[in-house]
Amino acid sequence: MLWLCIQFPKLPLEVLTRAQPQGGETAPQAVVEKQLIVESDPAASQRGVETGLSIATACALCADLRLLARDPQREQQQLQQLAQWGYSFTPVVSPQTVGPMNNGESTPAHLYLELSGCLKANGGLRALIDQLNNELEHMGVDSIMGLGHNPSAARLLSQLPEHRQWLAQTHTAPAPQQWKQWISFTPSKLLDCDHKTLAKLYTCGIKRVSQLLAIPLSEVGARFGRPFVDYLARLNGSRQDPVSSYQPPAQFHSELFSPSPLDNSEQLLFPMGRLLRELCAQLQRRQLYTQRLQWQLNFGQNKTQAITVEISTPQLESQRLLVLTKLQLERLTLDQPVQSVCLSCDHLMTLEQGLLDEDLLGEGSQIQRKQQLINKLKARLGHQAVSGVALKESYLPEQAWQSANALLIQSNSNGRKIKPIKALRPNWLLSRPSKLDSSEHKLFYRGELQLLQGPERIDGYWWQHGRHGRDYYIAKNKRGELYWVFQDLTSEEWFLQGIYS
Repeated sequence: MLWLCIQFPKLPLEVLTRAQPQGGETAPQAVVEKQLIVESDPAASQRGVETGLSIATACALCADLRLLARDPQREQQQLQQLAQWGYSFTPVVSPQTVGPMNNGESTPAHLYLELSGCLKANGGLRALIDQLNNELEHMGVDSIMGLGHNPSAARLLSQLPEHRQWLAQTHTAPAPQQWKQWISFTPSKLLDCDHKTLAKLYTCGIKRVSQLLAIPLSEVGARFGRPFVDYLARLNGSRQDPVSSYQPPAQFHSELFSPSPLDNSEQLLFPMGRLLRELCAQLQRRQLYTQRLQWQLNFGQNKTQAITVEISTPQLESQRLLVLTKLQLERLTLDQPVQSVCLSCDHLMTLEQGLLDEDLLGEGSQIQRKQQLINKLKARLGHQAVSGVALKESYLPEQAWQSANALLIQSNSNGRKIKPIKALRPNWLLSRPSKLDSSEHKLFYRGELQLLQGPERIDGYWWQHGRHGRDYYIAKNKRGELYWVFQDLTSEEWFLQGIYS
């Protein structure tokens, strides 16, 4: 097996600043927890602010330092979102949460990805590693990677600079013997154990893993305990190294927090665009789609505002979804600055064949343009203002149609079809038949009507209470306007059903 460990050392800072455009002018920032600096941005690091410093020392080094309180809940949400992203590459993913603070340091959150089953589908090891790096960079997530024959080895090697340099250039996975050489070369201070065990190792003069592996396991167990022996056995592959497996939910949820409040709609476009790119990347790989984008703007103090974007047909291009969202924002007035932007899609559905039309040269491109127009109209006017028309099983014309969105019509077209009657029918049907005036066997509607064609008998629902027998005719008035009229066979009264164009 081939395991990749991706560590996210700056996740505490990124979950609080990813809504800011990279390269923008902002004050130096640092994340604090228990009166200590947890992580700092490059501007603060240049001023000497480092992990483990006290707040007083950091502020003395950087007077304009902006302090951000660590938010473990946001970190956990972002890790779950990264696990969902990783699942789009391989079905074997295991997210590992942030470790507790100890002496000013904590174990960073990381992902384990099993790659042996997905290398061919992603173009090989080199292409896959490059793609992972590029997408993490576009998401604004800093990462370090390590490759190993099991999760523990991959995590250990991800901390070794020489291994990371090799991983940035290699095209193939190393042989088993090379794994052992990498692990043996690793300094013992990088082992995944507590500070007490590391202190014992240095006291014994053990500075590299090779020195430790040369000692009989019985002596190692006596000095450092059974759990440490188990860890070494997992490292060298003599014992199984199981990790929990991640199963993604059939939904999407991601949030971007901005330390500098966003006070106009234009500033919202950057975080919204980033969230949409993450959504579309996952939808494309997992062959899913959504019919609704649910935005939530958080103003602080439990004040929020929801924005819903309806999508008539599957859209997997983030730029088109951003255009629809922008149309909604044009109708929005921000009364106060926005602190965070959240995107949710509660129902992700399987993308069936035929729903996504990518025909660029034929009829499909015209259909696609019509669908884009429908989406824009819905975004500007509201989803209830625009709907499609679909056939419905009924003998009565006023009950033989129904309002439906375009996606429902398109998906039903792949299943059992309701075939329309091959007869002359008006484009405009009245919601309810309108009674016609009659006198001396003559019909009147905007003048006297002349029956041109008919009768066509529609006689249905005889098994229910009340018969619906009708004789339909095409009628014309003196101005040449054509109407669809019928006579009720029970009451013998005449009604207007529809108007021809």
